[in-house]
Amino acid sequence: MVKKRKTRNKRKKSKGNSGTIFAIIAAFSFFTALVGAGAFLLLNTEKPVTLEQADLCPKAGSRGTVALLLDTTDGMSRITKEEVRRNILEVQRTIPRYYRVSVFTLDEDGLEREPVASVCNPGRLDQMDDLAQQGLTANPALISAKYSEFEVTLSKALETVFEEEFEARRSPLLSSLQELSVIMPDPMDVDAASYPAGKNKIILITDMLEHTDVFSVYQSGLDFEAFSASRATEKFGKSYKALDIEILIVRRDQNKYSTLDVVRFWAKVFKQEFSSEINSIKILSGEL
Repeated sequence: MVKKRKTRNKRKKSKGNSGTIFAIIAAFSFFTALVGAGAFLLLNTEKPVTLEQADLCPKAGSRGTVALLLDTTDGMSRITKEEVRRNILEVQRTIPRYYRVSVFTLDEDGLEREPVASVCNPGRLDQMDDLAQQGLTANPALISAKYSEFEVTLSKALETVFEEEFEARRSPLLSSLQELSVIMPDPMDVDAASYPAGKNKIILITDMLEHTDVFSVYQSGLDFEAFSASRATEKFGKSYKALDIEILIVRRDQNKYSTLDVVRFWAKVFKQEFSSEINSIKILSGEL
């Protein structure tokens, strides 16, 4: 009888030990899973970038700047303004994260050095990784709110410009372009691996009818020899190879030359006199 009791005790101890071992294994597995999940999130979560509250740009600086330069020396038709809006909306939709958009104007005195607005793209939700979009590593509501601020700032800036009176005695386009290219901030690395520095761009929205004491399309026409003989190259000459230039041409109702002639003339000037290529020239709809 005594021997049987000992056997039962051994069985009870054996069952107790098995339960303890199982619990330890389960706890270890759970801990390992937690560590693995934490490591996965750590490795797949991008480094936080501190943004300036005023312009939503990284404290280190923007990766690049797209400067919208609007010529306010003459009016635009309603259709032209609508197309300008669509083009700027396209810039807003396609600009990479942490790039700056600055809206500048020029009048008869030249470039207005203080931008109407200057704000960075803090990133849309669809520009984030899957974990951020699922709300695991970021706050989707906060992301959407910051991006909405970016959108609204640009929209208000454009409306402010279009409310101005577009009229002037001079059209200093080349000097304004030259000055803007000098004051634009250098592109910066926000994160060398994920968000490296890019390239600055100027989008000039104008009729390209330069009219100053140095050179005037109204007086010399689209005469390349007259441009070369003037002081325009010496005074306004600059290589724009360090940045991209796009021109949105506003049509004008005049019989001297076509808008296409204007495009060809300035393409030749930039290539031969400024040693630069215009990356893109688009003729806008509408005419005034």
